[in-house]
Amino acid sequence: MRDGRPRPQIPTATVWLCAFALFVLRVPSFHALEQDLRRPRRWAPWLSGRPPSADTLGRGLAGLGLPEVRQLLAVVNRRAWRRKAIHGVRGDPYRVVAVDGHELWASRARCCAHCLQRKVIVGGVPRVEYYHRVVVAQWVGVTPPGILDIERIHPQEGEVVAARRLVARVLQTYGRLVDVITADALYLEAPFIEQVLAAGKHVVVVLKQEARELYQDADRLRALVAPQVIREEARTTRLWDLPELTSFPTLGRPVRVVWAEEHTVTRRVVGGRRQRVEEDKRWIWVTDLSAGVVPAPTIQRWGHARWDLETRGFSELTTLWHMDHCFIHHVVAIEALLLTLAVAFLTTYLFYTRQLKPAGRRHLTRQTLATRLRDDLTLLAGAWIWPAVQRSD
Repeated sequence: MRDGRPRPQIPTATVWLCAFALFVLRVPSFHALEQDLRRPRRWAPWLSGRPPSADTLGRGLAGLGLPEVRQLLAVVNRRAWRRKAIHGVRGDPYRVVAVDGHELWASRARCCAHCLQRKVIVGGVPRVEYYHRVVVAQWVGVTPPGILDIERIHPQEGEVVAARRLVARVLQTYGRLVDVITADALYLEAPFIEQVLAAGKHVVVVLKQEARELYQDADRLRALVAPQVIREEARTTRLWDLPELTSFPTLGRPVRVVWAEEHTVTRRVVGGRRQRVEEDKRWIWVTDLSAGVVPAPTIQRWGHARWDLETRGFSELTTLWHMDHCFIHHVVAIEALLLTLAVAFLTTYLFYTRQLKPAGRRHLTRQTLATRLRDDLTLLAGAWIWPAVQRSD
């Protein structure tokens, strides 16, 4: 790895390893990490030489080469698949990737030239709010749910435009490790779908807009077709499989619509009393895959697996990994930190699920594992974590 500092006194590798440890040990800020780095002999096995300060860490990350960090993330992901450390649904040959946007933070005072802007009403007065937003690609329906790549949304552009850059880079980097792209209704646009299909991949996109001709035709057609009824433990689903619909004229090819009406019965404690709660939901997905290749229940499962990006992705990373904390307000450093977070998330998840024996991780959460790792740094006095690097002249 390289950074843009002209004469660095602290190596780039040391800067990045500190950022990596920032997320592995769940440290909330640069300043909290600096205070921990000042403890004598604690970080000697992890770092070589003098540890960086919070300012040095920010300057190093602001000039860090993003292609090298992305390459590192890709290497970790590809090796995890090659060594069968990432497990999917048994018998499912397809690898599904979800794409969605996420807002990092917002401020009404601090901004940069790359901030997105919006107007909000505060106390009846319109104010300008500045924020950053990214698009994330993550494997879904597998364990661990590794993040493939992250793309920042630039000012004056939409989320789908940034997603097309992200998808192009993901398909070029991962190739055969990606089979299906699933996304929200925002991505039901011909240019996005054509880009995925042109690469030989498939799409499963949510359909929500009732005013669209495709929605109306599917709604009329399902009245003429008997649904497939699937009964599970708490959910009963009626599925309509509607192939060869030509109501997507801008795409220029027929599509398949899978329409699902789900009735779920659960037991919840409300006001101290256990009650029966019934819930009805409607889900509609558009795909290019034929019914002879992928049945409708599989399309339904892939469509729901997209929520892995919210639950096992954004929700966990925001709540437990400080993803939405503004460590430094610099666009290069923001992307570098997010990519480093993706590396830390995947490697610690792999260590917890694939390295620790069941008896070792019993009653041990991954949050507690971070605390154990932080405490164990003091036990490595006189040891060296990393193997010697043989450099050629």
